[in-house]
Amino acid sequence: MTLAGPQSRTEISTGRRSQGPAIGYSPAAVAVLLMLAAYIVLKPYYFLPSGLPQIADLILIVGLPFVLSLPQIRQSEDMRRFRLYMTLFCAYAALVNICWSFALMDPSMAKDATYYAFNLCLMIIFIRIGMLHPDATFLIIAYAISLSAVIQGASIALNYDAVKASRQIASFNNPNQLGYWSLLSLCLYMSVAGRVKMKWYVQAPTVLCLVYATTASLSKSAMISVALLFLLHFIKRPKLLMIALLALAPAYFVVENSVIFGRVTHRLEGIGESRDDSLGARGYFRIVENPQYILLGAGEGALYRFVGPRERLMVADYPEIHSTFGTILFSYGLVGSATFAAAIWCLYRLSSGGLFLHLLPAFLYGLTHQGLRFSLLWLLLAVIAVVASTSLGNAGSSNSTAKTAARRM
Repeated sequence: MTLAGPQSRTEISTGRRSQGPAIGYSPAAVAVLLMLAAYIVLKPYYFLPSGLPQIADLILIVGLPFVLSLPQIRQSEDMRRFRLYMTLFCAYAALVNICWSFALMDPSMAKDATYYAFNLCLMIIFIRIGMLHPDATFLIIAYAISLSAVIQGASIALNYDAVKASRQIASFNNPNQLGYWSLLSLCLYMSVAGRVKMKWYVQAPTVLCLVYATTASLSKSAMISVALLFLLHFIKRPKLLMIALLALAPAYFVVENSVIFGRVTHRLEGIGESRDDSLGARGYFRIVENPQYILLGAGEGALYRFVGPRERLMVADYPEIHSTFGTILFSYGLVGSATFAAAIWCLYRLSSGGLFLHLLPAFLYGLTHQGLRFSLLWLLLAVIAVVASTSLGNAGSSNSTAKTAARRM
């Protein structure tokens, strides 16, 4: 089977949807789609310490040569610029970390360069296969997330231990990872929902399991961000919003006396009272107290350089800036911030307003956590870009290939 078939040529030239996940596709495309599914399903499993490549990451690396053999297709100007600015950001991040690694003779700083190189590869892999076979890719993502969500939800329920730990971690190393994974999985799932016609009895358990995983993690930022996601997703669909509210009413009476409901309520009521809820605990004061790094960036790591008086007592508990945007500004300066902001602006121009809204909950979470290294965030960026580029009548870019095809049809 090759991509030279009539179905593949139609999809490449016009952006029309494919009719199946594997029919008429090259062996390389099938291999990439299967590896993408395996990556999503295995992503929650942390068999090695945090920061080291996991099994899912190794699978994706193996799939990179297959992606390079896939044909290129024409992309919109905003898509090209989005990829360019993300590549520039990753290259600059690697340069800053490597330079500081040599300057301080601290090889551990060079490790952070590998995170962004890997995440950039993930983005390129998805954009390449997604633009070539959009519907098959979205279908793979949707069902892989559904399978992963059910597995994680069942794992939490079967191993829930309210006595030993109030915050559950499932297969992750800490509860914040579980909460962030659940949030990003929901964002991904809702981003492709409009392109994948899944039965309600598949969608409902998927969403419920991801919400359950979020609440089990008791991550305040994740729970608030999930609430924002549902609000943004349903606010333009009043009928669905009313149905969701009606469904929540009986659910409330069922769980209001449960242990997990009490703990969720206690966590949310205590927002602002915990020691780690302050700006200082999140590391924001580090930016003000070390302005010499603002222009070019301090890199990530070697924290002994800039532990200020406000942070001296808490550096053992909060060693890095717990903020995605704070990290970008402080670690990569105005140069890195400008390239990242330019990429997000291109993504905004590329996508419709409703689609871009699925990114805002992840950014909200990023105000209090450093989530930039988490690869599912980069997958979400790529998904929004590809969904927008392959949707007919795309309003995000006048140069979109899909829009041109729509006018010719």
